[in-house]
Amino acid sequence: MANLYDLKKFDLNLLVIFECIYQHLSISKAAETLYITPSAVSQSLQRLRGQLNDPLFIRSGKGITPTTVGVNLHQHLEQNLNQLEQTINMMHSSGLKKSFVIYCPQVLSTKIMLGPMRLLIDKYNYEVELHDVFLAPDSAEDLLAYRKADLVFSFTPLNSRSITCSRFSQLPFVLVCREDHPRISENPTCEEILNENFTAYLSDASSVKAYQEQVDHFLTERNIVFRSDSFISLLTMISSSDLIGIAPVAAFEQYGSALKLRKIETDIQFPGIDIYMMYNRSALNSSAFASFIEEITLP
Repeated sequence: MANLYDLKKFDLNLLVIFECIYQHLSISKAAETLYITPSAVSQSLQRLRGQLNDPLFIRSGKGITPTTVGVNLHQHLEQNLNQLEQTINMMHSSGLKKSFVIYCPQVLSTKIMLGPMRLLIDKYNYEVELHDVFLAPDSAEDLLAYRKADLVFSFTPLNSRSITCSRFSQLPFVLVCREDHPRISENPTCEEILNENFTAYLSDASSVKAYQEQVDHFLTERNIVFRSDSFISLLTMISSSDLIGIAPVAAFEQYGSALKLRKIETDIQFPGIDIYMMYNRSALNSSAFASFIEEITLP
């Protein structure tokens, strides 16, 4: 019986990448086959070299050739990987539930993501695993490159030949306060609004900071007294104080009634922020995944 604890500590993706390098005897061709960057292939090979204490491949003329350890590893892997592939194909052709992993900013896990997630569960028989996190572009690329995520949503687009990135939606914003705010009238002036204290979303992401700079043009020198990296915390604070803040329309529509919030009617038209969807190009080889993407992609 396999020692599962030892296997858990070992990244099995490294063996897949090794085998691909072995078949092509080329870092760049392996990267092209696996739809990842040559840099990612080189880093994975370096990790495997460290774990096995052998270079595995050495320079030979203009190419590379496997070491004795590399040849032996390939001989052990070839049959085992073929059997594993057959098992995976058998599972894909059956009615078994499959896990689908999504990473997205917390604010998108409201009504924006409910439709796609229900589609995955009800129509495509997936078990959905959702991570409410704000990802930097390099983190998103790593998650997809190492198959730790099937779908990633971000406010920042990602440029990579192995990853498809497209505009998924645009997130509009509104200015909100609690229903019984003592000073905010039905149609307050900009001066009255700027006399209030504000909340603000806390993030080091360049896309969020760029958006906040746009808002500064409309609400010059607003006084921000509370910041949080949780939209739920921001809305809760607004609902229980005299603070006001800019909230995504999706979050306001989802929680506004329960938290007794109201939209502040103003002539200010706040800009929206684009949401990008990213996934591995190779994932489209699955007919179910390709069909799902087609259904949720903007026309």
